[in-house]
Amino acid sequence: MNPTADSNARREGAGLPVVEIVELEVVRVAAIRSIVAAEDVPDFMSDALSLVSTALREAGIAAAGPPFARYYASGPDGLDVAAGFPVAEPFLGVSGALPLPESGAAEAVPSSVIVHPDELPAGPAAVATHVGPYQGLEAAWNWLRERVHGLGRELGDDPWEVYFIGPGSGVDEAQWRTELVWPLQPIAGESG
Repeated sequence: MNPTADSNARREGAGLPVVEIVELEVVRVAAIRSIVAAEDVPDFMSDALSLVSTALREAGIAAAGPPFARYYASGPDGLDVAAGFPVAEPFLGVSGALPLPESGAAEAVPSSVIVHPDELPAGPAAVATHVGPYQGLEAAWNWLRERVHGLGRELGDDPWEVYFIGPGSGVDEAQWRTELVWPLQPIAGESG
């Protein structure tokens, strides 16, 4: 084993997640996308996931997996984020993303108006699973970036998190399980 691989294995074993390079397939989703101030992300997530659940129930469609949040660009107005659920059949919502109503006003707007169909893309991605409270996610994302760079790969755009076990699960936060997914730039000559 080379020293770099040995060092990486020790770091991954010391609370940092194992990073794998995988080939993803397209996943259809129903989501709400909005620009959100960093301090409002937890409230946005709660409201958005509740509204998406309602829209899916009203459409007679079941979620096909755990909730996710996808992170787009951040700017002076906040973080561009989408939250929702994967679906096994197409969700036919409004074609464009509309802003989430002000907190507390979500009940006044039909969920089907602000929930829209989307996709998580196919292609190469770096994937790692963080176990523990959300305060550890930043270190896990930094480790994923470092590992991808160490493998000579280039990060793509718009990473996401999948929340397998989290708030509301009744499970202690030390056991929460969040999958980190960061699309990668294809290697020259790769299709995709």
